[in-house]
Amino acid sequence: MDLNIIKLHISLASQADSGLEPILTGKGAGFEDALRTVSCVHKNQSCTICQTSGTCVVPALIARHLSQDPDLVRRHQKPGLPFVFYAHSDVNDHDSTLGLNLLGSACGHLPLFLKALNTLTGQDACIRLTASDYQNVAVELDHVCPETADNLPVLAAADLLTLYSHRFSCCKRIRLDLLSPLRLKRDGHELSRFEPHYFIRSLLRRISSLAVYYGGGVNQELFRHLAQRATSVSLVRQLPSKSMGSLLRGVTGSFELAGPFDELGPFLALGEQVHLGKGAAFGMGSFVVTVIG
Repeated sequence: MDLNIIKLHISLASQADSGLEPILTGKGAGFEDALRTVSCVHKNQSCTICQTSGTCVVPALIARHLSQDPDLVRRHQKPGLPFVFYAHSDVNDHDSTLGLNLLGSACGHLPLFLKALNTLTGQDACIRLTASDYQNVAVELDHVCPETADNLPVLAAADLLTLYSHRFSCCKRIRLDLLSPLRLKRDGHELSRFEPHYFIRSLLRRISSLAVYYGGGVNQELFRHLAQRATSVSLVRQLPSKSMGSLLRGVTGSFELAGPFDELGPFLALGEQVHLGKGAAFGMGSFVVTVIG
């Protein structure tokens, strides 16, 4: 599959905390408005009548436009947003650290995301910027001019899958921890419990949709095969949750699963970067996968 990913950690001044809660609890309207504001060249004008709408970056980042190809629309869900915010645990007494993954075409617009964050949380709120490389080592970037940083790690999803394949070699059991509430719908109803095969198939649809809309596409036969393999995954037991208590709606918990994770595991690990379900771009549906056997 063809999809680039930039994994950022953004240290913000402590006074910026109040502006972070919405973008970490599924409420992204404020950030989308801020992104539109810093990107717009014609202020106070509706996007529907703007003469530069054809070249503006805003629709590509937040409009969620469906493809004109009916076959593509039939095979893929409506596109999600090409970025994911999440709470990052590496914080100290003086600042807050926010995680942000940019996906596909959004990777070329890092400065806009930083400007939008500053607009939302306070001018010059960003005080340090790092990005993870393939070994998950943090590389420090110039947070004032990140677009000129020649050391910015841009990760290829295909290379990450190869890396994860070694981790899941011969794996038949995993632990899956939901770090933030998961909200998935089926047949118009929101699920109230964790269903392994539906979770995995939904994640595969999300990954393939993101790659098609914002990257270079996927191997459709491979994803059909993986979706079929997901039906053989079973829930062994529910475990004590690693996630913190939350008043937000959604399924939480930790689960031990059995199945062909030598095949599915690398895609679940890749899915950690994109989250799943309602509000996935803004902190919801975050999870982590651990090999246990």
